[in-house]
Amino acid sequence: MRAILRILSSIFWLTFPVGAAAAEDSSPASHKSGSVDVFATAFVGDGLRFNNPFRLAHVLGHSAQSLSRTASYTDVGAAFVVGDPTHGASGLALRASVALEGVPQAVLAPSYLFFQRFRDWAAYGRAGVAMILSPDTTWGFEGAAGGIWFARAGIGVVAELVGDVFYGAGTREAGQPTYPVLSGQGGLWLSWEALP
Repeated sequence: MRAILRILSSIFWLTFPVGAAAAEDSSPASHKSGSVDVFATAFVGDGLRFNNPFRLAHVLGHSAQSLSRTASYTDVGAAFVVGDPTHGASGLALRASVALEGVPQAVLAPSYLFFQRFRDWAAYGRAGVAMILSPDTTWGFEGAAGGIWFARAGIGVVAELVGDVFYGAGTREAGQPTYPVLSGQGGLWLSWEALP
């Protein structure tokens, strides 16, 4: 009986020589160097503003100049990276944010993206320009870092910490005031892989 099992096992491995290796190579964590990963993201978040311009409703300190809470917002985006994410892949991201309360506000943020995958987990960082489109047009810089847990190969739950510095209109106290904002957001990360 053992001899028959050995013969059948030998025939199987001769017929399908890559067997388990092929299954491992097809996993989402295994990529070729020329692969392209495309992402779609959706977040809900809130933040803290460290320089209140006297018009935010949610002041957290003792005066209007102190720390305040920003409006909650939703953020949707698209991104891509080129290369093997298990060794670090680079690409571009585009995010659009819209306030869910208070003064209507829209922000567009194109940025550089670095993405690293570890089996069911991934981490990323991005840096770029943030452009406020409404109610007043201005711009600033944005940096972010996040972590993702992939419940399925291409569906992940993500948390992100975002830092912004926006430039505002001049006041009596400052000719070119800056408004630092620190935000936290959570949501979904969808991933598609395109092999060369």
